[in-house]
Amino acid sequence: IGFFLKLRYNPKILRYKKQSLKRRLKILDPNFNVLKAYLKPLKKLGIENLNYRPKVIITNQEVEKVKTFLPQKFISLGTGARYKSKVYPYYKELSEILLENGFNVVLVGSKEDLEMDKSIYPKEVLDLRGKISLRETIAVISQGLATISNDSAIAHMSRAVGIKVLMIYGSTHPYFGFAPLKDEGDYIFKNLPCQPCSLHGQNSCKYKTFECLTSISPQEVYDKLKNLI
Repeated sequence: IGFFLKLRYNPKILRYKKQSLKRRLKILDPNFNVLKAYLKPLKKLGIENLNYRPKVIITNQEVEKVKTFLPQKFISLGTGARYKSKVYPYYKELSEILLENGFNVVLVGSKEDLEMDKSIYPKEVLDLRGKISLRETIAVISQGLATISNDSAIAHMSRAVGIKVLMIYGSTHPYFGFAPLKDEGDYIFKNLPCQPCSLHGQNSCKYKTFECLTSISPQEVYDKLKNLI
């Protein structure tokens, strides 16, 4: 559609610098942030207030609806991702640690996330993956104390409703520009010599170990979470 609009109206077009080539060549800039990159072209329009953050507005009705089945004092876990190299394998063990320390656990995500995860969780864990709508999922996240997620959509949903997120990085890299800002949460990244192995993730690991993920203990994740809540 954009191509045909350009042909028809020949408008002035402002583009942001994606740094795609640098990211593919793994020339990483610790200061690069995709959101900030989106906003920079607005300076050419005289818009100087560039502190905007994407926000999903959830209605009171939506919140009240999900509250009817949510536990108190819970942490949302986003267990899924498109590729195996981005999926943390120890969410079951992490949920056990959370329960032992007085937190409830709610699993959020899609039907595909549920099908990908073969773990058997404690009966106290509320699994909503694939059982509620997208907006209901966002409403659920908005009521949690914090979110723990892979480098995936759930992490960004949490940011969009002002809930701090702890992101777990595997094959990708926080310097690709999608990591939470300092006031939005934090991330865990082992920074192995082989990281990142992919721009968007993949289903294989050349070492067959997925060490970037398996070397992150559930206790390490929990200890990092405690700094956010």
